[in-house]
Amino acid sequence: MASIVYEAKQLADRLRKEMADRKISNQTYRQYKDRVVKFAIWCRKRYGCRHIEECPAHLQDYSDWLVAQGYSPNTVHKYLAGASRVFGVPLDSISKPRRVVADNTRSRGVKAVDSRSDAQREASPRLYDFALAVGIRRAEYKHLRGDDLVVDESGYPCVRVRRGKGGKYQEQRIAVEDVGFVRSYFDASEDKVFSDEELRNKIDLHHLRALRAQRAYHDYFSRLKNDPDYRAQLTEEVRRRWVRLCSKRWDPKRVEGNYCVRGNSRRLALAHGLPVKYDRLAVMAVSIFHLSHWRCDVTVGNYLLAV
Repeated sequence: MASIVYEAKQLADRLRKEMADRKISNQTYRQYKDRVVKFAIWCRKRYGCRHIEECPAHLQDYSDWLVAQGYSPNTVHKYLAGASRVFGVPLDSISKPRRVVADNTRSRGVKAVDSRSDAQREASPRLYDFALAVGIRRAEYKHLRGDDLVVDESGYPCVRVRRGKGGKYQEQRIAVEDVGFVRSYFDASEDKVFSDEELRNKIDLHHLRALRAQRAYHDYFSRLKNDPDYRAQLTEEVRRRWVRLCSKRWDPKRVEGNYCVRGNSRRLALAHGLPVKYDRLAVMAVSIFHLSHWRCDVTVGNYLLAV
């Protein structure tokens, strides 16, 4: 097995070198490498494959096996995406369950872990309340320091995340009504904001992040609806952040009109009494300022449609 594992790692390393201009983050690279190694081991055990070039022929079988094991469509997609990328096999050539909103919103519904004492607010009140106000990712809390309260390019107070998802720098904007509360966590020092003990829990921080995103969307949408002049101001604020931190070219069409939910996502949204049409500018503001994403579909599917 050592041979095929070694070859799988070498293949992943070669892909990274070939895509050096795409600036694949260390995290993404590790995920690709881990998933192609797992696939190679599976091929060795199931089909007796001795070398990595024998494995791509079994990608469809691997997809079927993952489904049979009870993995969600979203998880199946993640495992296949890594392996197919490394092997250069188009992902859409592999039959797999279709991902829909219900699968992407990890915090939808009640889970068994929710009844655990270490999943409740009491497990870490400071963290819980901060997460409701700011909503960064779980892995990012442990790196926050006392001097990570900053002001962005438009003059708004933000929580700085020096190395967020994919190793990227980000700034999470704070709502006006939360500024005083959030400021109390920062003392301009280099000390950690949260102790290891405060982070040792099962609180659903993704759910709190989604709630923060939903509140932000409501705030932006309401102001856009009631103040005609605000649209031009918010568009300019979004543009400034985009030009400053996003590597993609700015296009004003990204914030024009409405984002409409379609297909299964639309049916699921209607079934849960959720909107199926969103103001693109408000969504993009939430995406950039509060989630550090750059796509409306991710923000709507993973956060605004989460319940």
